[in-house]
Amino acid sequence: MHQALKVLVAMIALAICARALADAREIEWAELMPEEESQAWIENQTAIDHSGTGPGQVFQSSVTVGEMDGLDVRIAGFVVPVETTAEGKLTEFFLVPYFGACIHLPPPPANQIIYGRLAEPIEMVNIWDAFWMEGTLNIEDISNETADAAYTMEVDRLVVY
Repeated sequence: MHQALKVLVAMIALAICARALADAREIEWAELMPEEESQAWIENQTAIDHSGTGPGQVFQSSVTVGEMDGLDVRIAGFVVPVETTAEGKLTEFFLVPYFGACIHLPPPPANQIIYGRLAEPIEMVNIWDAFWMEGTLNIEDISNETADAAYTMEVDRLVVY
């Protein structure tokens, strides 16, 4: 009987996890930028001079999509560590849409960067890997020397893509 109880508890836990995953809406990065801003960014990208004669034009936009505020979402991206514990565990980071963003200049627009906050620190992740980040998305401006973000997330899960 003891074994049957363990199986029942495990099944209930799996059902709760599956329900939580089902509640999160999977989104794409383009959904975080209003259509007119997206079009302006695309046009700016086609106008970049690749001759190497100077720094590239920086397109910056912090215009957000109000309907995204407070949604439970799931989005894929790359981690750029920002804050760690004394033991080197990750606590806060930027999630960006492509590898190298914020490391190579210029960074993506602020509405294409999400500042993630973990409730519990985790072991440092491999920044070369893509991750699924899941949690509650909020419209909030964050700025530091690395980049600006127009969105934040209270992260429930961060798992390899």
